[in-house]
Amino acid sequence: HKKLTTTMAAGAIALGLGLTAGPASATSTTTAGANLTAERARCTTMIDVRLTALAKLDGALTASKRVTADHRSTQTASNDAAAGGLAALKTKIAADTDRATLSEDCKTIVEAYRVFALRAPQTHLVIGADTESSAISTIGQAVPRLTDAIDKAAAAGKDITGAKTALADLQAKLADATTKVTGVADAVIVLTPQDYNANHALLDGARSSVKSAATDLKAARADIKTITAAVKA
Repeated sequence: HKKLTTTMAAGAIALGLGLTAGPASATSTTTAGANLTAERARCTTMIDVRLTALAKLDGALTASKRVTADHRSTQTASNDAAAGGLAALKTKIAADTDRATLSEDCKTIVEAYRVFALRAPQTHLVIGADTESSAISTIGQAVPRLTDAIDKAAAAGKDITGAKTALADLQAKLADATTKVTGVADAVIVLTPQDYNANHALLDGARSSVKSAATDLKAARADIKTITAAVKA
């Protein structure tokens, strides 16, 4: 009787363990699956946001009238290649069934494409540099006319001291802007995500140059207004 009781107790314990093990395992599997689904959704959203950004960058290149044809074609090709790669990665992520693979694929979204850290500023710097180069050329073409206007105003007995000072400053600002912006687009447009991964500061010089050139051009336009007002006075 004692032996039978002991055997029954052991069986009950074993049965109890078996009954609790099943639901615990199922719960763990369900939780893991839910976590994987949530992570997959997060990564998919990351890709969608970047695809939208790349489309907008291409739109900006198309809309900009001052970007050279070669630069527009090259930068658009880079953006489109990134979009194609991300679209393929999105399909792969949808089929990922384990966390390790999904984690690596999600990391690739950022490190292999660098849409916001590289492609976006790269595109805007190309647009900015080409636009400034065009402005430098346009303002430069006005210098002979401004010089002639100053000479005529002087011959008419007008005080053109301020106009001459403004003209000298205008020419200096154009020269400086030319130095700053020349070659910027060509240097930036060839950069890759791998280049950025090796050096996060690689766009700093181009940003500084484009910003400085913009300041020069603003001053040059102000000089034009000063000259125009002086010769018309």
